[in-house]
Amino acid sequence: MRREQILDAAERVLVERGLGAATMADVAEAAAVAKGTVYLYFESKTELLAGLRARYFERFAAMLDDPPDEGRPRAGTAERVERLVAAAYDFARANHALHHMLFHEAGFGEVGHADAFARARAVMADLVEAGRASGELTVADPALAIDFLLHGLHGVLVEATHHPRLPRRRLVAGVTGLICQALGVTGPAAPTRPRAPGSGSTGRGPGRERDRRA
Repeated sequence: MRREQILDAAERVLVERGLGAATMADVAEAAAVAKGTVYLYFESKTELLAGLRARYFERFAAMLDDPPDEGRPRAGTAERVERLVAAAYDFARANHALHHMLFHEAGFGEVGHADAFARARAVMADLVEAGRASGELTVADPALAIDFLLHGLHGVLVEATHHPRLPRRRLVAGVTGLICQALGVTGPAAPTRPRAPGSGSTGRGPGRERDRRA
């Protein structure tokens, strides 16, 4: 599809050359189309950036979606939270340069725009509602819980990609535990918050055994 071809080229050019240096002519050359063809789809660089941001959010939401395997029941809430955190972290790491260009370099605050995370919000709403229906999640205000999950996870990912300080496994486990505690996830599968390094506790149990094996 020609529009996707242009967006692919724009993504490469803008990330490599920077927002200020890249031109619509550069995008046309990278896409192997005439400059006028680019303007048929995007009237300006601003509109081109809007198209790239929309596609970024669509891919982010699709990555968060967690349909059950065919013929098997959907995973429990704690497992779904862990998958969501891991997938979101991997997406953020893989698209770090693109995210920086589309939002930080362009001065576009994605969290402040209600429609930006609409699909991601729907995915998280499904997770919360499924958890409530199964009795695994006890939360008084689902809408507030969804906002917390969306904005809290986003903030952690931005910080983790710009200033990484924890290995992937520890970050995913830590964020998963915090989310499950905040949402009131119950049941044997609910993870516990990882102990701080050097903790003097000698308590034993499943969480402690996992720490030793990791």
